[in-house]
Amino acid sequence: MFSDKTKKYHLADSKEEFLQNFPENNEVTKNFPFGEVLFVRKEDEIYAFINNCPHQGQKMQGCAIVDGRVICPVHKYKFDVKTGRGHGLYLDFYPLEENEDGFFLLRTYFSWFGE
Repeated sequence: MFSDKTKKYHLADSKEEFLQNFPENNEVTKNFPFGEVLFVRKEDEIYAFINNCPHQGQKMQGCAIVDGRVICPVHKYKFDVKTGRGHGLYLDFYPLEENEDGFFLLRTYFSWFGE
């Protein structure tokens, strides 16, 4: 049976711990089995998305976040920070979750096998 699955990747024991080593208005990359993710901190908000622009595969490091859109530093393509939509392409964004077990990046993927 086909279905969407969500996998959690542990980032820290709490959001506060994650933010301690992450200065305001800065960015950091982290590698995962599915690719490199760019975390961008703007004040107390953290955005997580794949570190490649879907336009031409350029790195998103050095991007700006303005009016709810992340702007590619190379060709200035803009993507909505909630949906990833922009210019007919989508940038993969990853929600972040804090619960009693820690602070996590969530990745939803399609499974052919339902498990």
